[in-house]
Amino acid sequence: MADHKEVRVERLYLKVPNTDKLRKGSAGRHRHLLAAGWREVERIPGIDHISVRYERTGHVPLKLRLPRAGQETVRMERRPRGQGFGGGRPGGRGGGRGRGAPPAARQPQPSAPPTPPA
Repeated sequence: MADHKEVRVERLYLKVPNTDKLRKGSAGRHRHLLAAGWREVERIPGIDHISVRYERTGHVPLKLRLPRAGQETVRMERRPRGQGFGGGRPGGRGGGRGRGAPPAARQPQPSAPPTPPA
């Protein structure tokens, strides 16, 4: 098989603008990529960051080599949806605004018309 080439561009932030001193997280990311087999190809300086272009080559990963399988079989749903298995309750952790809401949030009940005094 032919060689596989990966390219990525990372933005690494600086401690002080217009210097080469990287922040702690950016320096760790840079060291990690170099240890994982990436080569630094190009640096593009900026005001508060530098853009670094990394490349690595090697064999084609298995994920890219295998053909994608078509979806031929239809799977049956394992659990029915509805009232039975926890899917039928309204609301979430806070609960719904139905029966358990405080009295102020409930709709006022219509009162009976006043009767005239006799």
